[in-house]
Amino acid sequence: MLNRLIEVCVHRRVAAIFAVLIAAAFGVHAYLNTPIEAFPDVTNAQVTVIAQMPGYAPEEIERSITVPLERVLNGTPRMMQLRSESLFGLSLVTLTFDDDADPFISRMQVAQRMAQADLPDGVTPKLAPEATPLGEVYQFRVTSDRHDLYQTRAELEWNITRVLKQVPGVADVVTFGGYLKEVHVRAYPDRMRAHGLTLTEVGDALAKTNINVGGGFVRHGDQELTVRGIGYIGSVEDIRRTVLKARDGTPVMVGDIAEIVQSNTPRRGAVGWNEQKEAVEGFVLMRRGENPSRVLDGVHKKIAELNTKILPKGMQIVPFYDRTLLVGNTLSTVNSNLLHGFLLVVAVAWLFFRSLTGSLIVAAVIPLALLGAFLGLYVLGMPANLISMGAIDFGILVDGAVVLVENVLHSLQHERPPTRREVLRLVIRSTEVVARPTLFAMLIIIAALVPVFTLQQVEGRIFRPLALTYSFALAAALVLSLTLVPALCALGFVRGRPRREPGWIEKARVRYRAGSAACSARADRCSRSRRPSS
Repeated sequence: MLNRLIEVCVHRRVAAIFAVLIAAAFGVHAYLNTPIEAFPDVTNAQVTVIAQMPGYAPEEIERSITVPLERVLNGTPRMMQLRSESLFGLSLVTLTFDDDADPFISRMQVAQRMAQADLPDGVTPKLAPEATPLGEVYQFRVTSDRHDLYQTRAELEWNITRVLKQVPGVADVVTFGGYLKEVHVRAYPDRMRAHGLTLTEVGDALAKTNINVGGGFVRHGDQELTVRGIGYIGSVEDIRRTVLKARDGTPVMVGDIAEIVQSNTPRRGAVGWNEQKEAVEGFVLMRRGENPSRVLDGVHKKIAELNTKILPKGMQIVPFYDRTLLVGNTLSTVNSNLLHGFLLVVAVAWLFFRSLTGSLIVAAVIPLALLGAFLGLYVLGMPANLISMGAIDFGILVDGAVVLVENVLHSLQHERPPTRREVLRLVIRSTEVVARPTLFAMLIIIAALVPVFTLQQVEGRIFRPLALTYSFALAAALVLSLTLVPALCALGFVRGRPRREPGWIEKARVRYRAGSAACSARADRCSRSRRPSS
């Protein structure tokens, strides 16, 4: 079978080269579309349920929220571990799934189960964004020379976050710093007591006032007029004029018993930047399994649109962490290694072959084998990273090609075929002699990676992409050695010109033979001297 494959590739060398170029085009497509990470994401597949009940101690949170959620979430299919954390006013329940679980199906199952939990009124659990701890790909500040911290935080909450979430692959945008604007009604107890009011009545009145209602429609000839009751609060003055009750025909309003002020939600900390004590910032979280390069390209476009068209004059988004630089350095490292490895292989091969054609044939296997590795990763839907790409040994990739080209050159030096047909026969014969040893040698190297595929959890996430990338590259190099290399040899050495062996190799061979003979003679003398006499 191998002999038949080699004969076809030699006699149909143009077709073989064309077929390899088509496969290389698919490899380039895979390279451009395969997610490339600076480092592997080793986090488990997790789904986190978040529930809030402000003002309650961790003991009440545990008893009222966490335990009911754990009861209904236990037994979720493909779940490996469930752990919870009860904090002041906050409950976190984290479910860890095995590596083969589909993230979308897992989140759907968790959402269905948590809806069955018996929770206190007003408590609605939610799912955390589909992001990982390594998903923070972009961090930025919102700066302005004319807006206060209320305005910058409001712009971040209502405009910037909404626009950035439109980017495909963005799971969420987390906001920090500044003041989240609120309107506080500070009631005076003595005035409430004088009017016979309670805080519950004040809260109910404000809730009933801040509402729009529909009243159907009124026919007006051939037209219908929609009836609406407008009650949404639009300003602080609307809150102040909210009627609480009527006393002797005189309305008692909120402004009579309370002070209305603009304030902010209670803060548990602040964000600073260098010497600046207060700052407003946001983190862009990438969805699990997305391509960081594509996500960041979309984020950059939206940031440019926000800075030029949407944000108020004087307000700007200034990034202080962008994973584009890290991913770019990773790609630059891979490309640099590819170029340097290619040049080094050409130089070393030329040093031994003294044939530029043979050196280029050997070196051509490197980029094509890497494209084959990307093609395999693309088919499996796995990302590439610096660890997996940087561990590839170019010397092993070209091992088979070196053996084949060297044997062809050696045969040309000794036989010197006069015609083109004899050159092709010589190439076929020389390649067939070393094809089987080359095949089994490469298969043994690939088989040595089998134990890596048995690793699980974090170890598997780190080293399995490396083993897969290496295996795909070795398999591609093996196929190229048995198909492309014979075709290129038949195309490059078709004239059959003799190739002189480098002089230093012949001198080294003579010295090696002399040294070997001297060692053999010395060993024979030693063995005879130690032989007992009869």
